[in-house]
Amino acid sequence: MTPEELLAEAFERVKAWMANHGAELLVQNLAPGASAERLRDAEAELGFSLGCELRALWSLHDGQHEEMNGFVEAFDLLTIEGALSGRDSVMYALAFLRENPRTVPESGLTQDELFSDAWLPFAGRDADGLVVNTVSGRVFEILHDDSPPLRMHAASLVAWATEYASRVVADDYRVEEGFGDYYLELRDREAERRHEERSRFEREERQRKAKMSVKELLEEAVSRNREDAAQEVLERAEQTSQAALAEAVALLFATGASPAFLAGTLRPMLNRLTLSAAEWKIVAEGGARMGNDAIRDIALARSRTAASS
Repeated sequence: MTPEELLAEAFERVKAWMANHGAELLVQNLAPGASAERLRDAEAELGFSLGCELRALWSLHDGQHEEMNGFVEAFDLLTIEGALSGRDSVMYALAFLRENPRTVPESGLTQDELFSDAWLPFAGRDADGLVVNTVSGRVFEILHDDSPPLRMHAASLVAWATEYASRVVADDYRVEEGFGDYYLELRDREAERRHEERSRFEREERQRKAKMSVKELLEEAVSRNREDAAQEVLERAEQTSQAALAEAVALLFATGASPAFLAGTLRPMLNRLTLSAAEWKIVAEGGARMGNDAIRDIALARSRTAASS
């Protein structure tokens, strides 16, 4: 297959995926191909050949009708005119690399590419995007906030397009709002996996705890030294009724939890509790052990009130 056929096949795969995932506007925004005359004029203006693959790309689509709603991730597919006017950003990046040769190995540039002027961007937004050296045919990513600002991305335009299409149809991207109406954002599969595992664990925990009694939940919270888990049990009981809360608090004291654990667990609801004088003294002891004078003083005052009732 010719480069134009290979590029067309890759683009058609991406277009089909976009149309099936609510992103048909990105397809409709693509412009028709440039004429052979326009391509010859560009080469005359540049003073070097576009290379067969870049010619094939612009023969297929001369960029987009409008900026935004880009076809290449969040990048616009550039018109010939846009590439010519945006070429300065590539040359600035090359100038930086030429002046800082220690950064060149990380970029992946060959010496011939480093000192070549035959560079053109073909996709981008602002000063970032994808560029090709029309002599070697290799594709580089340009990110001006990075060092080095150029990094090897693909062995050729056809290789880039084929890989992009493969990742799109494999659902490695999702349609997100922004950069116009929407764009394709690369999915973080590892983050999604972690999120799914966390969600599954939380579902299983909810199901497990739903089968446990209040007593069992409080005993587990104490054994794991989880004041937050014990607080959750008490808050849920309080939502049922004051009687349910009183029963849950009694069960908490019956677990043999330390005074500090009791004080820490009961802290958010101290002013809503009704305890015996002895229980208030335990909470006061816990507050003292925690170094929390407020808990200690409130509990001691409530202990005296309970004792005099």
